[in-house]
Amino acid sequence: MSYEDFWFIDSRVQTRNLRRWLIWFILLFAFVTIGSIMAIKTMYKDITIYEIKVSAPLVTVNEAKATNVNGYIKGEVKNETDEVINKKNICFLLYNKDNELLGQEYIEIDNLQPKETKTYELKFKYDNVDRFIIINLDEKVNL
Repeated sequence: MSYEDFWFIDSRVQTRNLRRWLIWFILLFAFVTIGSIMAIKTMYKDITIYEIKVSAPLVTVNEAKATNVNGYIKGEVKNETDEVINKKNICFLLYNKDNELLGQEYIEIDNLQPKETKTYELKFKYDNVDRFIIINLDEKVNL
C-alpha cells in the first residue's frame, strides 16, 4: 500500500465531487421545500358557513380557510354609498362547530371613497374555527 492510496490525500481535482454534492443539496432542498408547502396547504380546510350582516360598506368574502390552530379570511370591501366612510370597524365573530364564540377580530375601514373597493386579509389564531359572522361596528367592543 502506497502513501497516495489514502482517500484524504487524493491529489486529483475534486470539482466533479463538489458538483455532485451541490446537485444533491439543491435536489434535497427543493424536495423538502415543495413537500413542506404541500403539507401546509393540505392542512387548511375551507370555511363555507358564514353570515354577512353589514349594510354599508358592502363586504364580500373571496376565501376563508382554517386549520386546527389558525386561519385567514380574504375578501373585498366596497363603498356603494355616495359618502366617504371613515372610522368604521368590520367585526368578525369566529365560532367553532359547537357554536361557541372563540373570539373576535376587527378590520378598520378608514377613508373609503364612494364607489371605491379595497381588499382585506384577516389572519386569526383561534383553534378549529368552523364558521364566522361579519357585523358592522362604530367602535371596537368586547362581546
